[in-house]
This record gives sequence, C-alpha cells and structure tokens, in this order.
Amino acid sequence: MGGSFSCIDDQVPSIQRLQYDMTPVKSKSLPIIWLVGPPGSGRNTQAKLLSENLEFSHVKVAELLREESDKDTNRGRMINEALHHRSKKIPDSIVIDLIKEEMLRMSLNCKGYLINNFPKNSKQASLFIKEIDDVDAIIYLVCDIPIMVKRKKVKSEGRLDDETIKKAIANYMKDIKEGISKYGSKLEKIRGNEDPNEVYTKIETAISVRINTRTKITAESDYAQSQENESTISSFN
Repeated sequence: MGGSFSCIDDQVPSIQRLQYDMTPVKSKSLPIIWLVGPPGSGRNTQAKLLSENLEFSHVKVAELLREESDKDTNRGRMINEALHHRSKKIPDSIVIDLIKEEMLRMSLNCKGYLINNFPKNSKQASLFIKEIDDVDAIIYLVCDIPIMVKRKKVKSEGRLDDETIKKAIANYMKDIKEGISKYGSKLEKIRGNEDPNEVYTKIETAISVRINTRTKITAESDYAQSQENESTISSFN
C-alpha cells in the first residue's frame, strides 16, 4: 500500500492521500459484499454471523473510524473533530482510504470481504468502485420501525427515547437511499423482523446466488439503471 503523498484530497486541501496498490485485493477477484441497515435492523448481528459462517473478512467501517480518531495524526484529529461535532463531516476519501488499508491488511488469507455499514452516500460508493473494486451484492436490512425502536431502546438501556431513535432511523434510510441509488442491480433487500437465524439464511442464500452468477463491473457507468431498479429503490421508504 506504499507510495508518496501525491493525491490531494479534493474536500480537505490540508490532507494529502497516499497512493495504494490494490493489486492484492483485485487480483484475487474475491466476493465483496456491502451490508447496510438502519439502527435496530440487526445489521451488526448479521455481520457477525456472516463473517463467522462464510469466513469473510469483516471490515467494520465505524470501528475503523473510531480507532483512527484516537491517533495523533492530521487524519485522526480530523475524524475525531467530526465525530464530536455534528456540523463537521468526515471526508469520503478518508473513509475509502481506511477501507483500503484494512482490505490490504486482510488480503493474505481472505476468502471474501464484508464491508459493514457502507456506503453512507453516493460518493463513497463511487469512490469504492473506482479505486478499490466492484461490489457483488448490497444487502439492505429493513425492519418495521416499531421493532427497530424497541431493539435500540433495549440496547441503549433506555437512554434513548422513541423520537431520537426514529429520527436516527429516518436519517440513515435517507442517506442509504441516496448512497446506493445507482446500484439497484446489486441490491438484495432483506427483512430483518424475524429470528436472526432465519434472517441469516435468507442473506446467505442471496449472497450465494450473487456469487455464483457474478459479473464484474469495471466502472460505475457500466451499471444499467432500468425502470425496475428505479422502482426498487423508490420503495425503500
């Protein structure tokens, strides 16, 4: 992943990006799955099951950001500031660079990649396709809102009220709709209301079908945006 500081981040001029040799990832043509789902959808539970049962390398984007925010570097300080000030935004290129570093670190004995809680917007998705590799499937977990609210309240031990949770769910769904709107052909929408093992079986089946019929895309422009895909995306809400 070596290289010199040669590409300046277009969002933050003071931060320069390293060049990464992604050959160890691309050359193996391993399955790549994006996993998204609003708070309370069971996303982290399913990510754990998938990574254990499929033996996919689990790239935890939120954890990468938290770990980096503790480092005394320009990048770490920028992430830390954004995490503590809602008006600040973590540059998408930084998110992509952290994912690159993690995927390269995992590449030696990797059987596939599960990218958890990604993408958050369309630019992140586009940068991933352009700079890393294609995605084989986007697993989108959805639940009835009362179920997600109940799960989050239990997890937060009552620290979060219903309206706060509902707002977080709505914001997440809005961001995800925008983030994957161009990739309807890769989308697998899975309901997460049922028992986690039943949900897992549905996800595993969907991933298996995608992998067995996979066709690698080389550029974002190669995605066909059909009327069917548009109607699928519009049904998220």
